[in-house]
Order: sequence, then structure tokens, then C-alpha cells
Amino acid sequence: MEKKIDDFYNVVQKEILNYFTAPNGKNEYLSYERIRLLIENLIDFLHCESFYIFTNPFEKKDKRKPFQTPKLFSFTVVPQKVRRNLLDLCIQCTLLYAEIFDNIVCDIPFLLNIFEHVKEYDEFSKRIINICERIYLSKEHGRDITKDIRCIIGRSDYMLNCINTIASIEREECQEEIKQIEYNTISVAFGNLSSVIFEAHKNMIKEIYKEYFPYMEKKNEKEIYAILDKKFRNNFLEGIINCISTCHRIYMEKYPPAHSHNKTITICVLHDDDRNNFDKYKTKWELNKLGIGQKYFTITELQALFVNNKLFLNYPNETVIDSVKRVRKGGCPCTGDMRPGKLLLDLNDNYTREIYLGRDTLYGGDVSIPIDNCKPYERNIFEVSVIYFRSLYSPAHFSEVTWALREMIEYSDSVKIPSLPYQLVGLKRIQMLLLDDNILRKYISFDVNKKKKTEEQIVRDINMLKKTFALQVDPSLTKNSDIVSQAIKNENNFLLKPQREGGKNNLHGQDVRETLMLYYNSEEKRKLSYYVLMQRLFPSLFTAVHCRTGHKGEKTTNGKDIHGEEEPLFVTFSPEHSISEISLFHNFIFRENENILNEQKGYLVRTKNASENEGGAICGISSLDSFFLV
Repeated sequence: MEKKIDDFYNVVQKEILNYFTAPNGKNEYLSYERIRLLIENLIDFLHCESFYIFTNPFEKKDKRKPFQTPKLFSFTVVPQKVRRNLLDLCIQCTLLYAEIFDNIVCDIPFLLNIFEHVKEYDEFSKRIINICERIYLSKEHGRDITKDIRCIIGRSDYMLNCINTIASIEREECQEEIKQIEYNTISVAFGNLSSVIFEAHKNMIKEIYKEYFPYMEKKNEKEIYAILDKKFRNNFLEGIINCISTCHRIYMEKYPPAHSHNKTITICVLHDDDRNNFDKYKTKWELNKLGIGQKYFTITELQALFVNNKLFLNYPNETVIDSVKRVRKGGCPCTGDMRPGKLLLDLNDNYTREIYLGRDTLYGGDVSIPIDNCKPYERNIFEVSVIYFRSLYSPAHFSEVTWALREMIEYSDSVKIPSLPYQLVGLKRIQMLLLDDNILRKYISFDVNKKKKTEEQIVRDINMLKKTFALQVDPSLTKNSDIVSQAIKNENNFLLKPQREGGKNNLHGQDVRETLMLYYNSEEKRKLSYYVLMQRLFPSLFTAVHCRTGHKGEKTTNGKDIHGEEEPLFVTFSPEHSISEISLFHNFIFRENENILNEQKGYLVRTKNASENEGGAICGISSLDSFFLV
């Protein structure tokens, strides 16, 4: 039956595409009028499920609108086909990264030494490394990362690659492999929105099969629906909720609450101009259902709390009020020594602070508490069990105050998702080094519970991972001179990737050639260590119908026309030659040498016009998509 279902999907794809590309065409099954209604229902479902992103704030004559305007996120109308065996390979490989990355993170000297030469040309990585050295290599007031609760909510990104490297060949005629592009260890986005588009596509396809599938009969209806359900399973929300709630639980087991388990919360750190609230807040509300509070703060809001001594550490053998008195007396927290402790959040109003701590303390005066009973003040002090970073992965997110704040958080007992060593593991250089057989063997030889594997297991896991490895080298090294020379001659077959997270950072085409010319300048050659030189992948093309929300006429980035008035939003459909990136969400937790969680939950498919070099859904280049497993 599944073979018949898969074959009929070819018909469904073709006939829906005809609706957009052949106005006078005649379909065998779906009439154009029926397709129009199906698409209307699809969009209605997305509206009901808040498949939105905010537009930029609208400004007019120095007045800001009180609310940003939501608009539909870009999406594709019909899911693409993906081979089940390739997805299964990606799942197995993704799960292996839990043991590899944690084995590397627990070897802090090795991890930091990897970036010794890079930090000369990368100030951002240098700052992270310096903090890691102060915290994790300090024997007096540092942390032992092997004793910490370690967690990642990560995402492994893959792309199909046409083995004969002819990018324009049709998918059915091209033998394909799948290669990993990168592994993201911080701020993985769109998981909840991705689940919505998967569900929307599934509902539409099930409706089509109910009405048109030639083999749909009462006796096999349940079987057909069960097969279709499995093709669209996307359980991201289940995964992230399980991960954060488990971190919260084991934190509570390890660290008794400072004053009340009901005042122990999780925190999520956002961009100042965050527009992706609809994706994030679904996680918040599901945690609330479990009795776990999650408070969202932008970088600026968190900095203000830090500078005003309202986000601080509670050291061992201190009461909560002892810690409040200490930080109030110490002035600006940006200077001075730190050591491990609980992370506390003071949400008392300034008026309340003056009553209990004394007005003069605002100016460095008496810090004595005039009232013996401080319980009312403690009511608005919260302990942070988990801090989940959806920001702070780019130099643009940091000021000197932010760096001090980030260091204090790293000193804290809170479960950092991720910690700074895990943020380093997500940089491109680590993925490149795993192509070294000796390094890969060393860190894949121990399983998730730090038990030595058999030689047979090691070889099996290495061979499986290598199936997804794409060529990546350090372009500053002499041993890679032949590859550098090849990239200069064939610039369109390679790209240069900096250590940065986020889209729109890679170099392509002529920029690759011009940058690699530094290789032949002995004084400039070392600067190339900032980059990873990677082979370009050539997935076969397919036609996708992109649905985008935009403005009629002249397009602007802030939703205003040339007269300064906000234009109405329109939905547009565009059939385009496209390629996709398939991402697997991956959650894992370690407590000392024990693996608590290692699961792959949820998918993200981003489809873009084949002419686009860069990806990035938030910047409008890619549309969210789903897949139909075959």
C-alpha cells in the first residue's frame, strides 16, 4: 500500500504545480477550483496556528505603533519528497554527536588549544576562550565542567548532494548522497513553526487522498491514514519541553532551592529586536502547564538587571539576603572577582528595595536592613535553574557589560543551554577537525556514558559518520595547498565559512578566490585560519511554490511606502527552481559522566530559490517546508 501511496503523490505534486504554471491545463484528478479551496484551507490553518513572524516596528512622525504587525511566515505549498533511508542515516549520525561533543567539552585543554591560532584574528572567539580559561582552568574559584549539568538543544543541518555534481539535473535522474553542512549548538530557531507547517501539509495531503486516492476504501482507510501520519511526524515541541523540564528537575535534585522551589524558574535570552515570538512562546506556555516558569528577557533587559545588581550570584554559605547585601555594597558588578554560585533574579520594585535595604544604599551608604523580617523582600527573588540562549552568539550582541554579564552566568550553577565550551564546539573549526581520523577516533571511542567502545563499534560509527562528511580544510595550512589552489581555479565549487553562527556570513564565488589569494602572502596567510574552506554541495533542483507575505508595489524593509504610510500585506505565490536544507533537532543532557537524555526530536526544512547562495529563514531568503517520506 505504501508504494501506491508514494506513486500517487507524484500525481498530487504535478497537478498542484500545474495550477500555478499551466493556467489552461487539465488535471486528471484535482480540479483547479478544488486546489484553490485546498490552498485557502491551508492558509486558514496557518492563521489559526499563529504561523507568524512580526514585521519591523512601524514608525511615523516620531511615534511608534504600540504593537508590531504579525504576518505569515514564508512557506511552500506542497512538501517535497525525501528518501527515508537518507533521513535515517542523518538521525543515527546526529545522535552520535552527543558523545563526540561531550567528550571534547570534558577535555577543556584540548578544546581551548584548538582555537589558539584562530583567536589572533577572531576577537569574538578570543573573548569566549578567555572566559573559559578563567572559569574552567582555575583551580581556586573555577568550575569543573565534568561535574556540571551539561545540555544542548542543537540542530544538525544537512543537504542533498548530486554525486555527478550537475546541479541542474532533475531529482529523479540524479544519484544523491546527503552531507552535513554544520551543527548548531546555540539558538536553534523555528522548531515550533516547522511543526505547524508539517501539520498543515499533512492535513491537506490527507484530505486529497481521502477524496482522490484510487485505492481509498473503507476497509483500508485507517491503514492509509496511518502511513500518511508517519510521513509527516514532527515532534519538536515534545523534545524541547522534555529537555528543559529534565534540566530543571535534575538541577532541583542537585541544588536545594535557596528559599522556595516555587521561585525556581527558567530564563530565555532573546535579541533586542526579536521578531520570532510566535515560535518561542509556545515553548513557554507548555512549560507553564508543567508548573515550570519561564521568563523571557532581551539582552538589554538582562543587562539592566545585571548593572542594577538585580541579577547576581548567591555563593555557598550565604543566605539570599546576605547575597543581596553583598552585591549592593559592591557597586557595579562588572568588576571584581567571581566564583561559582546560584544565579538569583531580584524583581523587587525600587520602592520596595529602598524600604528594606535603606535609601542610602543607592549611593553606596549603609547597607543594614532596618527590618528584621525580610521575608516580604524575598518574595520577589527568583532562583534560575536553566538559562536558554536564543541570542548572544554574534559579536553584534555584545558590549563590555554584556561580556561581564555572560561571564557571571557562566560561573553560575544554572544549566546553561549552551555553556561557553559547548558554544565553542559549535564553531565551524570543530566540525572541520572531525575529518581528522585520529581526532575523530579519540572522541568517538567512548559512548555517552564514557564507557570504552569495542573496536567493531568504533569502526562502524566512524564509517557511518564519514558518509555525511563534506570536504573541509584549514586554508592557512601548507598541507592543504593543493585544495586551496583548486578552490582558486574553481571558485564556484567551494565556499569559505567563518566561525560565526547565523546566516549570511559565508563567502562565495569571486570572494572565495580573492580571499584565498592571501595564501600566497606569507605575512597574511595565517589570517585564513579564521575560515574553513568547504566543498560546495550541488543538490538537484525541484520546483517549489513559495508563498510569501509582502507589500504590493515598491518593497521596503520596514513595511512603508514612499509616503511613509504602512501598506497592507498581500500573499503572493511564486513557482521557483529550488533547493532545500534539512535539519534535525537534537537534545542531550549529561550529569557528570551519566547521559540523562539523547534524542532526536523534530525537523526543519528550509527551501530557497536555487540562485541564492545563502540560507536564512528569518531574513526572508528561505521558506519553511516539510517532507513526504518515501
